[in-house]
Amino acid sequence: MTSTNQKHTTFWDRIWSTFHNNKKVNRTKDFLNSRWSTIQRETNKFCGCLAQIENWNENDAKAIYLNKSKNAFQLEHCCRILRNEAKWLILRDNLKVCTRKSATQSCHTFASSINLNEDNDEMNSGETLERPIGKKAEKEKLKKRKNCDDVVPILSSQLDEIKEEKRRMHEEKMESMHIALKERRELMCIASEERRELICIKEEKNEELIHIKEEKNEVEKRKMEDEIMMKDTRTMDPEQKEYIRLRRLEILERLSLHLCKEIDAMF
Repeated sequence: MTSTNQKHTTFWDRIWSTFHNNKKVNRTKDFLNSRWSTIQRETNKFCGCLAQIENWNENDAKAIYLNKSKNAFQLEHCCRILRNEAKWLILRDNLKVCTRKSATQSCHTFASSINLNEDNDEMNSGETLERPIGKKAEKEKLKKRKNCDDVVPILSSQLDEIKEEKRRMHEEKMESMHIALKERRELMCIASEERRELICIKEEKNEELIHIKEEKNEVEKRKMEDEIMMKDTRTMDPEQKEYIRLRRLEILERLSLHLCKEIDAMF
């Protein structure tokens, strides 16, 4: 007993083994597969021609096939074998139904659906008619459907949990962003305040340095003036004496002016 639920490779391994047990010709599995595709395609075409003949008249069908395909039908021996197989019996029953409904031209529509001029990929792949599902596959299908019905509530509950978790994570993320933004603003305020303080300290230091420098210049100036005032002119020539005398007058005048300002400030 051979199950219908076979793998493609297993199926063609059995065909290849049967072929070589009955034939003396050496053929590969690919060759047998290709030859079968040709037989199936041409037989389907011929069945399409038969579908256009009410009584399945083979001679008229051959004439239609020759007119459409431009070649005579060469696979009569294959057609006689295959026409009684389940796949082509189903096709024949469908065509008979179409024949009884010929008044509405549905049969012509069905027959014309079989392309006589082009090689259809579905014919080549052997999927023109749907293969009946096996018992094992049917049980697996029912089992999967039942498991799906049991899993749907669980998946729905898990989906709700995932949505709730995403919502919670979004809220936490937004809260964290708000806190981080607030902290950043506070840090910016602190940094701005510290910057202002540093500027003030720098300005104060600059003023202090300027004041120190002014005092130092004033000390140097007084020292120089004291040296001029205490200068011995006895050994100098008349011009040098005159220069010293003028400088002393300038010093005295400046000191007098400064003293007057201090007195005015006091009163």
